[in-house]
Amino acid sequence: MSIPGLGQIAPQPATSNKRIILLKPLWEYRFSVPRNSPGVGVRLLTGTADRDGTELALSRTYTFQRTRSKISTYQGCTLEISGGPVDDYVKDYADPSDSPACQFVNLHIAFQELREAAAARQSGRTAAQGPRVMVCGPRGSGKTTLARTLVALAARVGGQPLMANVDPDEGLLALPGTVSAAVYGTMMDIEEPAGGFGIGSTPSSGPNAVPVKLPIVYYFGRERVEDDVPHWKDVVSKLASSARAKLKEDEAVRAAGMFLDTPPVDLENGGVDILAHAASEFAGENLSIQLTVLLWVEANSLSLANFILVLGSDQLVSELQRHFAGQKTSLGEPIMVVPLDKSDGVVQRDEQFMRFTREATIKEYFFGDSKRTLSPSTQSVSFDDVAIFKAPDGMHDLGLIAVGSKANTQAESEAYEGQPVLEPAEISAEMSHWTLAIMNASVNDPPETIRQAPVIGFIAIADVDEDRRRLKVLSPVSGRLGNKPLVWGRWPEPYINLLG
Repeated sequence: MSIPGLGQIAPQPATSNKRIILLKPLWEYRFSVPRNSPGVGVRLLTGTADRDGTELALSRTYTFQRTRSKISTYQGCTLEISGGPVDDYVKDYADPSDSPACQFVNLHIAFQELREAAAARQSGRTAAQGPRVMVCGPRGSGKTTLARTLVALAARVGGQPLMANVDPDEGLLALPGTVSAAVYGTMMDIEEPAGGFGIGSTPSSGPNAVPVKLPIVYYFGRERVEDDVPHWKDVVSKLASSARAKLKEDEAVRAAGMFLDTPPVDLENGGVDILAHAASEFAGENLSIQLTVLLWVEANSLSLANFILVLGSDQLVSELQRHFAGQKTSLGEPIMVVPLDKSDGVVQRDEQFMRFTREATIKEYFFGDSKRTLSPSTQSVSFDDVAIFKAPDGMHDLGLIAVGSKANTQAESEAYEGQPVLEPAEISAEMSHWTLAIMNASVNDPPETIRQAPVIGFIAIADVDEDRRRLKVLSPVSGRLGNKPLVWGRWPEPYINLLG
């Protein structure tokens, strides 16, 4: 028996959203994946290509989600693009020397010569060391991309550089509101939205596609440095001390050097002092520093002297040149401020995108991502079983004052020192949906010790039952918190209901 109409429907051709893109040497494939997109697939068919210094393997499809990035090539390549939706285009250069990749690779070559020279001089625990690079620039200048690229290129040739971040707005291998550092001795996770700098590259209870990184993390709990400059300086000093200790103990890391990503600063309100503090703390007493502020000067004008690379700000270049004029490192080497061109591919990220990124990072910390599912523990905890601290409300105003003119520095410092750094927090419904830091200290330690202790993890307050005096807590692992103190900051903001 036949069904009327059966066979009269014309067969539909199979549809495919795959595209082939040919990139010539030093061209870029730039893409932006919307937050509601399942992702874009990129497969390298011929040639060589990388994402921010990390190479793509031939014939493997990489999936990129919730990110804005690029694929670069030095020799030319053919890419297969699939999936979407995605906003993308090919950036071509009539003159290859105009490509930002040209500047990046020239910087890498200069730094690699310093590394090889340091390795040749290495003997026991002597101070022979590779480049120490501080990357500075205004917001949206591409400084983090430059730092990530230089770290990845160093790791590709066998180096083990130390990467440090003192910008609390974006965490390095940690949640926002922190400063942190880690050694990058292996390849980065190319598919991670942060390109190997995100929370997905840290140890977890799930499998990892690439070797994990082990960061040391300190909690700031603010969005901007200017919100609490004295405390930011304290945690940066602690982080720098840990970084210097690692460089002193590990010959391979010492020879590979260090990269330091800094926050965008307000030059009209003490911004140079903030950068100078980071430079002096990471330089230490017996270590030279190579400063890198990123942005515009021909790459072939770089020398192998100590330098600061500045990206995208004439004013920042001038201020840093004035500040470091005539100064030398502890080894007697001059400090040079070198401007570099800002890439025309840098995208200004609006607050909505940054808010979505922070939310996704926190969710990934507890639940994993599309490649790795995690199962956090949900616990009901009595108010009496936890010790939660917070910074006094007046500390915010003191932080804003402390970035002011140098004439008031001593008085402001004395005012800050007279204030408690932490105080017990009253548990209330206001804590719902906040993320708290678990400090590597004891609840019996002094407040100064607790606030400057490293972070061992984070928990989220899912709900507060004031009548029953119980907290519903989301934790990466099961088990009691013990006598570990929790610190309640003011960043990132509590807009996430992780349990729906």
